[in-house]
Amino acid sequence: MNAMFHTEAFLAPEARAAAAALPKSRRQEMIKNLLYRYPVFNQGVAFIGSFHRPTGEEHDSGALGALMGESHAGKSMICRYYASLFPKGVGEGGETYPVVYLEATETMTPVHMAERLYYLTGARSIPKIKTGALIDNSILRLAAATTQLVILDESQLILTGRPMPQIKAFRGFIKQMVDARLFNVLLVGEETLHETVHSMKALANRGFYTETVEPMGDSGTEFEMFRLLIDKIDERLPFLSKSGLEVWAKDFHHYSGGKIGRLMGLLARAGQLAIGQDTACIMVEQLRETVNRMRAPGDRYPYFEKG
Repeated sequence: MNAMFHTEAFLAPEARAAAAALPKSRRQEMIKNLLYRYPVFNQGVAFIGSFHRPTGEEHDSGALGALMGESHAGKSMICRYYASLFPKGVGEGGETYPVVYLEATETMTPVHMAERLYYLTGARSIPKIKTGALIDNSILRLAAATTQLVILDESQLILTGRPMPQIKAFRGFIKQMVDARLFNVLLVGEETLHETVHSMKALANRGFYTETVEPMGDSGTEFEMFRLLIDKIDERLPFLSKSGLEVWAKDFHHYSGGKIGRLMGLLARAGQLAIGQDTACIMVEQLRETVNRMRAPGDRYPYFEKG
């Protein structure tokens, strides 16, 4: 497991006491990187694995896939975790980067994306060459790093909502990576990606393979899974005692809409507040203060008022 994730549960009192005695900076880092592998998370990881290594052994190449879902549904955590399972190594030709994770931005250009691929494969400097050559060389660099899978997170930011010349440039870049037939490319982003890619036959015809990460529902089995998830998170918080978060499952679900990324954002902020105030766990007053600072305009739900 990559050290960037905190997965350990503190079940015994002595384990909790030891966690609570750690430096505040360490506890803060643990909360920000807390991970519990709940069923939907595991399904997402399994999907990426089936796309990356369909038979469980050799990696595939020359195919395009997508992991989609609403914003804050937990896609990025799934992808970062999967990438952590394949850390950089050293081969006969130098450093190897089996899985490369790149997060797109609204201001990213094809040149910037090529530069990021250079840096993500260990480059210390970028050659001063023309755009086309830089893109070509970034793909050759991935090949030299024996990359098996490139994950492009927030892909909707580079394939929609831009002037058409920019969209065409990114589409061409992605097509070129896939057509190199050296590794697979996984697009990650909002569900609009499905329609977007299918409108681009040059991409859709590259074996487009998809999965959707769904928010957890607010009733029946899905809500019980959500409640269990909250309890499992509580077991992993570095405090002297559990916070009893499960009691507030309906409030957490109303705030998050069942989106795990949104839930974790609230809990991380409340947990940091609790560490700063030296409390033995996350108090309901801290949950209330946190959600009042994070709620959307017009949201008047009485969070954490009634047990």
